[in-house]
Amino acid sequence: MVITTLVFVWIPIAVWGQSEWTWKDAAGKRRTRADLDKILNEHDWSGPNGSHGGRVDLHRGKLSHADLAGADLTEANLSGADLTYADLQGTYLAAANLSEANLSDANMYRAKLNGADLSSSHLESTDLRDAKLVGADLRAARLYGTDLRGTLLRDAKLTGADLTSANLGAADLVGADLKDAFFGGADLQYALFEPRSLPEIRGIAGAHNLEFLTYEENPDALVQLRKAFQENGFREQEREITYALNRERAALDGPVEQWFNRVAFDLPCQYGMNPGRALRIWLVLLLLCWLAYAVLIHLPGESGIYRIEKRVDHSDGDQTEEQIRPGPISAGPWWKYPPRAVYRELRVLFWAGFFSLMSAFNIAFRDINFGRWLRLLPRTEYDLKAKGWARTVAGFQSLVSVYLIALWVLTYFGSPFQ
Repeated sequence: MVITTLVFVWIPIAVWGQSEWTWKDAAGKRRTRADLDKILNEHDWSGPNGSHGGRVDLHRGKLSHADLAGADLTEANLSGADLTYADLQGTYLAAANLSEANLSDANMYRAKLNGADLSSSHLESTDLRDAKLVGADLRAARLYGTDLRGTLLRDAKLTGADLTSANLGAADLVGADLKDAFFGGADLQYALFEPRSLPEIRGIAGAHNLEFLTYEENPDALVQLRKAFQENGFREQEREITYALNRERAALDGPVEQWFNRVAFDLPCQYGMNPGRALRIWLVLLLLCWLAYAVLIHLPGESGIYRIEKRVDHSDGDQTEEQIRPGPISAGPWWKYPPRAVYRELRVLFWAGFFSLMSAFNIAFRDINFGRWLRLLPRTEYDLKAKGWARTVAGFQSLVSVYLIALWVLTYFGSPFQ
């Protein structure tokens, strides 16, 4: 009973104690929400010939946490205003003056800011997803950690802007001026990259997902960016841009060319961006073929691996062949003879692995013949040959292996896809 009484007494007091949201104008005078609504309503937005009757003047206003979602603030003067944590979702701010305004942590999702002046403004951690900033002035703006996914930044001025750790996924940067803009740690996945000028090279070298940059019509900006990376020693970033260019070019080809480029160049090494992948695929193929040969040796019939020896005690000099397959074990359950069974399987695995290694290096590169060098390792002179399905697997392994090794050498030491 006492608890119930306290609840009913405390709730009205708490509600009564909550102060109404207020803000301060440029003169420092505290104003209410009603005052803000009156200022917005006093402007006749349907003047002669549909022109605006005047501009809302809220410069240097303290409007933190203000709810201005969907408001029409076209050409408004909000220079130096404090709009931190303000709700500006879908707000019309075309040609508005927001220079030196503080919009940190504000919600500006789908805001219309075409032609707005945001120079030297603070937009740290602001939500600008799908916003329209065509021709906007963002010179020297601070966009640290800003969410710019899907934002339209065509012809925007971003000279000297700080975009550290900003998310520009699928952003449109066609015609944007990025001179001296800093993109360190920014996410550029699927961003449309056709700016008029390149950003600061060391900064964008630290950006993420450069390999997914794309362009609309002209790849010139990406080509220039790759050249800048090359000249400044950013080898990894150079390869990422090469991948982005080749991926876009492949997308314009027919289905057959797309399939070929995908299998031959993208999957094995990503157009040179990841040369080590070719070696990893080669190693996986080596192990898989090792297992395949071990299985094929156990199968009945002629399919298997044969050791070709040259016996010196033969007067005619003929070669004799000894089939590499499990030898017969005395009759009876195999578990009664575990040492012999283990020895047999270890012998099979050894020959299967050695043959897989020889098949991987079977095709030589001019004077470089690893396969022949491997044959010099045993104490006796012999060769390994395959028959049946083992021969088919060995041929496939040799062809794919020589391609993967050649691809690794070319991509690691050169730039074949530029």
